[in-house]
Amino acid sequence: MDSFPSLESLLPQYETILPFSNEKASFTPFRVKDAKNISIVLQEENKKLALQSMVELLKTNTKGVNVLDLCLADAEFLFLQIRSKSVDERLNLIYNQEKVQVYIFDILHRNAISEDKIKLTDDTHIVFQTPTIKDLLKLSSFDKDVFIKACIKKVIVKNEIYYLNKFVTKDIENLIDNLPMNVLPKIEEFFAKQPELYVMLNTKDGEKEVSGLLTFFTYR
Repeated sequence: MDSFPSLESLLPQYETILPFSNEKASFTPFRVKDAKNISIVLQEENKKLALQSMVELLKTNTKGVNVLDLCLADAEFLFLQIRSKSVDERLNLIYNQEKVQVYIFDILHRNAISEDKIKLTDDTHIVFQTPTIKDLLKLSSFDKDVFIKACIKKVIVKNEIYYLNKFVTKDIENLIDNLPMNVLPKIEEFFAKQPELYVMLNTKDGEKEVSGLLTFFTYR
């Protein structure tokens, strides 16, 4: 008796290059069992739950990349690529109560994965890096001040280096929470240069840009 064909042989396989890491990812379309997680990604107002569901979808349907090591924009890009092969290449976005149709392949990307060292004093520096999905899953929320903390990778005090992914002492927490005001413009500049997806919409009010953290989770 012939054996039933494997699932891998039944599903079409696709490949894409992630725009920020430049890694090659292979993927299959979403499956019936993915419906619950897809619903959470598209409708859940709690962005952390939406992110967790997206990560599970990517783990199930992709090969060639470690999802937890991706930046958020690469993960969003990969999610949209899979969706384009699973459902439709079109998305309906509600913008100021107006439904605007967008083609996934019209969504663009900008900026790059980066690292920056910000000087506090002659002896103290803070090193910022683009956070990974693993970093973001540890956050209590996606408020901007919380997200900025996720970008801090290490603090250098004199000749000592403190990696925040290994430990955060009360002294380090106190330092982060009490950064001088003159450092804020540098932090804002770093934040503004983070990888992101964006799209230009043709609305009744003219051409409008939509971008930002987790923005594309709001697409239907």
